[in-house]
Amino acid sequence: MMRARMAALALAGCAALLAADTADAQQADVAVVYRLLQEGKLDVTRGTAAARAVPLGERLRSEDRMQTSANTRAALRFTDDGSVLRLNPNTRMRLTSGAQRGVVVRTLNLEYGELWTRVTRRQGTTLQVQTAAGVAAVKGTEFVVRVDSQGVTTVLTLEGVVEFFNAAGRVDVPAGSKVVADSGQAPRAQPATAEELRGGAAARGDEGGAVSGTWMEVQLRDATGQTRTLMLQLPAAAVRERMEGRP
Repeated sequence: MMRARMAALALAGCAALLAADTADAQQADVAVVYRLLQEGKLDVTRGTAAARAVPLGERLRSEDRMQTSANTRAALRFTDDGSVLRLNPNTRMRLTSGAQRGVVVRTLNLEYGELWTRVTRRQGTTLQVQTAAGVAAVKGTEFVVRVDSQGVTTVLTLEGVVEFFNAAGRVDVPAGSKVVADSGQAPRAQPATAEELRGGAAARGDEGGAVSGTWMEVQLRDATGQTRTLMLQLPAAAVRERMEGRP
């Protein structure tokens, strides 16, 4: 009986050590800074230490706080699934990562500024962006989140679907749509304008890969005289052909 108890305690100890090692690995290696553009000044604050400008290749941990300068764009890549995050100028954010009910949940706590992200869907992981106005949870793959100086949040979906929710309600935001909300306002999805969608593509920069192109607004009138607006995304190749005069 004593041997059985000793064996059980040893197994429990090994399991606890393994869980701790896994948690430490998640804490120490959540994302990597793989691109710094323009001024290239990305400050990272870890724990109670002072903020410091980090170089390319810096490994980011859970609970790290980061801020770009007024003339810096920074791109991060998550180490587990390769998802890409771009922080645009004057953006402040905190990154957290941890297990919840067997799922690794990564949360981007956006205090102010603008971020773009393209998420690689992977079973067992999820990503959400949290602001003072609510939470944008990933259902699709590509979207932009902005928080202005008044704390108003704008979520613009470029591809797929994003779910946005707060204490006042929740809504799905499909591609080509946006939601604008503050903390006390029920979210409501609405069509984005062509200018807003082009602005979203600009927020992506050159991180978007094969999906780069432009948006076009088409207005259609039905037999009753009602006008409907249709948003179309044109691939870069089609835009080039049109500009060169090719059919």
